[in-house]
Amino acid sequence: MLHNFDPDEFLAKHWQKAPCLIKQAFSRTPNYLTAEELAGLSLEDEIESRVISNIDGDWRLSHGPFSTKDFQNLPESHWTLLVQTLDHWLPELQALVDQFKFIPNWRFDDVMVSYATDQGGVGPHFDNYDVFLIQGSGERRWRVGALGDTKHQCDIVGGLRHLSNFSPVIDVVMQPGDMLYIPPDTPHWGESIGESIGYSIGYRAPQTKDLLALLADHFQSESTDDFFADRYRVKANSSQKLETELIDWASNKLRNISENQELIASLLSQFLSQGKLGSPEFDEVEPSTSNANPSHLQLNPRLKRNWYQQGSQVILSIDGETFTFKTRRTDLVAALAAGEEIDFKGLSMDQSEVAFCETLARIKDIGYFLNTH
Repeated sequence: MLHNFDPDEFLAKHWQKAPCLIKQAFSRTPNYLTAEELAGLSLEDEIESRVISNIDGDWRLSHGPFSTKDFQNLPESHWTLLVQTLDHWLPELQALVDQFKFIPNWRFDDVMVSYATDQGGVGPHFDNYDVFLIQGSGERRWRVGALGDTKHQCDIVGGLRHLSNFSPVIDVVMQPGDMLYIPPDTPHWGESIGESIGYSIGYRAPQTKDLLALLADHFQSESTDDFFADRYRVKANSSQKLETELIDWASNKLRNISENQELIASLLSQFLSQGKLGSPEFDEVEPSTSNANPSHLQLNPRLKRNWYQQGSQVILSIDGETFTFKTRRTDLVAALAAGEEIDFKGLSMDQSEVAFCETLARIKDIGYFLNTH
């Protein structure tokens, strides 16, 4: 589907550097949902949705779930409906996500779909994540500023944080099949021309506070009695001043944690393999002829996963669970994580590869492979 697009050139020139417009990026225009179907999903309690309206300059933000009456009370123009994480609920959207395999799976956040009436939009704003905006039906005018041009922030208006002003470096009317990439910290403003539907493929990166929370959770669950000791104390001290020994003790502890790459890699791997809404629901399907061979295995592409190497071991994390392979066949684990189909029938079956197959059997028993129930 994605064409007129060179991933290597895009990554070198634009990824996290500058916004980019690709006209007719898709050979077939994405058409997964109608406005009525999207509105129907926003009625569900489990699905995150928002309506943003701008009536005579009065911006308003409302959170779902909505009712049919809510939509009946909306005006004919100047509003938009946004529904988050639809890749979790609609397996068919995986085909759209698969077009962006040149970005690691652990960076993927979700697919948001928006419907807008004439002149509907979110307003001038910026995000802290990378996003590909794909025009489905209709047209939208997009104005995009330069990366970092976000100094003119307004107060929160109607629950929305808008920019008061920015200078567009892109000003375009997007038509079906067009795609716009917007890096973090980049101002942008889209307005619908008539009715339209757009798809947003979002990519988030871990933040410092995520790392601190992971470490806090880890040590909270550890049964350790590693307290500060002040046996050096031989004289009375009533000054209440924090002593150098205490600060040095704390600094050394934090330094030791920061240098524990094995722990940090393990926590990051598990964290970045967890889906935004937990495990997706999988439909039971009959095995296809291409995957009917029991020696061929392929991970369900809807699962978040990543891998890394630690000494002689290869660690694969899937959906928050970790699997350790003691194997020389790093290529097979990498292929598995990339969503490729692997054939383990030709393995030599020495001791390490027997253990490799045993780990695959564990993954199969959980149901992470396609066509396994």
